[in-house]
Amino acid sequence: MSTANTFLRVTDLDFNEIKNNLKTHLATNDKFKDFNFEGSVMSNLLDVLAYNTHYNAYYVNMLANEMFLDTAQQRDSVVSRAKELGYVSSSSIGSSANVNIVFGGIPAEVTNFTISKNSTFTSEISDITYTYVVPEAKTVVVNQIDGSGTGSTATVDLTIKEGEPLASTFIYDSTNPERFVIPNKNVDTSSILVKVQTSSSDSTLVEFHRATNVNQVYSTSEIYFLEEAYDEKYEIVFGDGALGKRLVDGNIVVVQYLVCNGGDTNGADTFAIDHLNMTTTYTSATIETNKKSSGGRFQENVESIKFNAPRSYQTQNRAVINNDYERIILNENSDLQSVVAYGGEHANPKLFGKVIIAAKPFGEEYITENRKRQIKASIMDRTPLGIDPIMIDPDYTYLKLNITTRYDKTKTKTSESSIRASIIDAANKFSTENLERFGRNLRYSNLLKKLDSSTEAYVLSNAAEIKLEKRISPDLNVASKVNIDFNNPIRKLSVTSSQFTYNGFISYISDDGLGNISIYRFGGNKEKIIVINKAGTIDYSTGNIQIENFAPTSHTDIYLKILAFPERLDVSTLREQVLIIDPNDTKVNVISEYT
Repeated sequence: MSTANTFLRVTDLDFNEIKNNLKTHLATNDKFKDFNFEGSVMSNLLDVLAYNTHYNAYYVNMLANEMFLDTAQQRDSVVSRAKELGYVSSSSIGSSANVNIVFGGIPAEVTNFTISKNSTFTSEISDITYTYVVPEAKTVVVNQIDGSGTGSTATVDLTIKEGEPLASTFIYDSTNPERFVIPNKNVDTSSILVKVQTSSSDSTLVEFHRATNVNQVYSTSEIYFLEEAYDEKYEIVFGDGALGKRLVDGNIVVVQYLVCNGGDTNGADTFAIDHLNMTTTYTSATIETNKKSSGGRFQENVESIKFNAPRSYQTQNRAVINNDYERIILNENSDLQSVVAYGGEHANPKLFGKVIIAAKPFGEEYITENRKRQIKASIMDRTPLGIDPIMIDPDYTYLKLNITTRYDKTKTKTSESSIRASIIDAANKFSTENLERFGRNLRYSNLLKKLDSSTEAYVLSNAAEIKLEKRISPDLNVASKVNIDFNNPIRKLSVTSSQFTYNGFISYISDDGLGNISIYRFGGNKEKIIVINKAGTIDYSTGNIQIENFAPTSHTDIYLKILAFPERLDVSTLREQVLIIDPNDTKVNVISEYT
């Protein structure tokens, strides 16, 4: 008669351990006392039992992992867990470009015309043709009326966005409910437009808007909610009659959107007109690129969702502390790369009762004034009473790198120009991945590691000299105070500037090592002549420069550049400050050695 087995260890999940446990269990049973467990038949049966147990243990373990956000591996599982926290993953975003179009041969009687939404352009990258569209209808005023009979001309600056315009239609039936899942991947959710037609016999269309704040949603609110459904596709969810207006049987849901290629189209700089749907005719159109395509990005990945979902949940859709403002604005504005917010008591000068917000868009340095107003309006109803949000621009500090690269000439036939290009590309990539956001500091050692790892073994070493650069647009011919904050200790006798015209002379800015800023020019023999000895001051410990009554008449570049060497190799940021390595200002000195 068999007794209770005390040798079966259920915690052993390895195949061999399971099989040995089964042998031990059977060996203690009197019915199997004389069996040879290593015999082929019995061994095969034990293998089957062990495999079955091992498979089930693995399956249950994986199933349990998918139930939690921290351990889930499948995207659909991570999205489902994040949905419980009210988090919607960021979609792919099509890149945007700005072009200038000059139309000719417009009928003389036309004073203005409209370029319709989704008029198309094309651009080719690596032999692949991509479609760009006009995201919103644009009204153009005719700027020159030609009385000769050949027609008028018009010029327009136009922002175009990458993506293929598509539409999906659904019919609501409460007896056979259907999920409104957009059937395409790579949907740019910022382009989604939802309209509901009353019925097939009533063509009345009502536009529904995406809900971002349920505190402002009522039973009659014409809103929809957006969720990621499955297979990287997004779903439109309508209200239930209590939280948002409920659909009625026969309603026809029309969803318009763009399917984009994310970051693949960043950098496109040549565009051609494909099809313009306009309210007038024209005989000619020339197109030039004002700003190459940028800002495209791919759909948020699993690791990013795991990181952002719980932190987004912490805000509870209210803006109290600085992180709340940052999370809400980033979650609701997919065109923004980075946001920083801080109390006005930390501003200079102090602004009590204010919260200062700066936002950096993808592929751009600044957002428009209209975009600032939109962001401020979206956050106002979640801001504590008595607190006023203020939108400001990021404060950019550009890093000019002078890199010295030494390589072993005996180990490579690579040209020095190719080595130089690789180093510049590595520095630019380091900037994109490690800087260009609020709160990102430059770590000198990490920069060198990136430069070293970007090249082959023939590169012996890299060293970089870093100069900080501020770009300002001073008032011309008007005496005004200029305040420049590097927010880093500055090396004495290192302040310089690009040239500008002052009192009729080409002049420059420098410091004297004693805390004074002077304006100087060069004489006929290249001797340095001081124009104003104490034009301003510099605090070397903070990097603050103040110039009084500065009134240049012109400057050569778009901006007047103020440069200085930092006292430390690491460069830090403060509040709205952002660091950028400008590849156009990166110099690489390649030196060959024989080892």
